[in-house]
Amino acid sequence: MVLFSKFRPLLQTVLRPKEQLQSIVKRWSSGRNMRVMISEFHERKFFDMFHYYFLIGLVPTFCVVFYANVFVGQATLTEIPDDYEPRHWEYYKHPLRRFMARYVVQPFDERYEISLHSIYTHVMRDQLKALERKVKRLEHARGDAKGWFYRPVVDHLTELEQKKAVERSDGYSAMVAPRELPPPRSWPVPPKT
Repeated sequence: MVLFSKFRPLLQTVLRPKEQLQSIVKRWSSGRNMRVMISEFHERKFFDMFHYYFLIGLVPTFCVVFYANVFVGQATLTEIPDDYEPRHWEYYKHPLRRFMARYVVQPFDERYEISLHSIYTHVMRDQLKALERKVKRLEHARGDAKGWFYRPVVDHLTELEQKKAVERSDGYSAMVAPRELPPPRSWPVPPKT
């Protein structure tokens, strides 16, 4: 019986949870209720950023487009003198397109020259690689080499290294006596049947 009396409060919370919660709220609260609400942080942050970028980007762009369309206007066709060659941006009708073609975008001729230069450098690099392969092939076939792998070195450093190498080899040969190599192993011969 004592065991059942110990479990009675636990069973009451399981069977009647609302009454238990209300009693807990009444017991631990000061009478005021806190409403659980969804956070408005992300919404406010989004509208702040939208307002900021709207004022920074869209309003000045609108002002520039309005000024270009109302006060400057589109270009008109006129006769070109014989000795005058139009620039690449003068072929566009709208002033904003002219501005972009003049200051932002590379002209077609320049892009064409850049692509030709890149093609030329690739072709020259391939020709040099082919020439190097031919030289290596002929060196290997004829067995002659004119010091392709020679690196010039500073003389006094070379002399110093040679002296140290001689000292090391003398000391090594004096300290350790030369030993003879063991005889070569012979493979076991299978028995004759």
